[in-house]
Amino acid sequence: MTTWKTSDGTMINYEVHGDPTHELPLLLLPGLLGAIETQWRPFLPALTPYYQVIMADLRGHGRSENRSHDLLPEQMVRDIGELLDHLGLNRIHVAGYNLGGLLGLMLYQADPRRVATLLMHATKFYWTKDALTKMRQQLDPDQMVAKVPGYADQLANEHGAGRWRNLVRQAADLVAYCSDKGPTEGSLGRVQCPVLVSVGDRDELVLLPEALRLSR
Repeated sequence: MTTWKTSDGTMINYEVHGDPTHELPLLLLPGLLGAIETQWRPFLPALTPYYQVIMADLRGHGRSENRSHDLLPEQMVRDIGELLDHLGLNRIHVAGYNLGGLLGLMLYQADPRRVATLLMHATKFYWTKDALTKMRQQLDPDQMVAKVPGYADQLANEHGAGRWRNLVRQAADLVAYCSDKGPTEGSLGRVQCPVLVSVGDRDELVLLPEALRLSR
């Protein structure tokens, strides 16, 4: 476990693996309510022969702290940029799962020279009113304990028994914020780096037509 502090004093957990002599490093960003331990670690054996791999728990997730009272994507992107500055990495490949894909896109928009390529896997970009309402209902810690206790236990293990409930509530607000103030479809045409959009064909949140629309 390696830690580093952001400009606001938040401790971020990150790891670096593989040979630094590879041409460009690969940054792996987990999804909302995810952590590098469960979402990205299994892929390290396949990736490290080809890339130096950087993994980081998002602010408030996994072993990373959050000194702020909320979760805002702009702050999370600043965290990522500051971490890359700390590591002396000026240009990288980015692979993001779920929210991580959106943050990778926002990182490119904030500093296009830094992102060489971007993978957005299972990233929810389009939100209808019904989908947003359903997601906010699901992001209720009390409902999780009642309906999906196994998942609630997983969140407690990954993010801490004393803080996972607050993280879930912050996640609900973050989803609403992204649906209202996140990147727009109009801004996608200005992205010049290669982008790969992918999704599992059984994904219940991001449907194939949505992924195809985002890719186009």
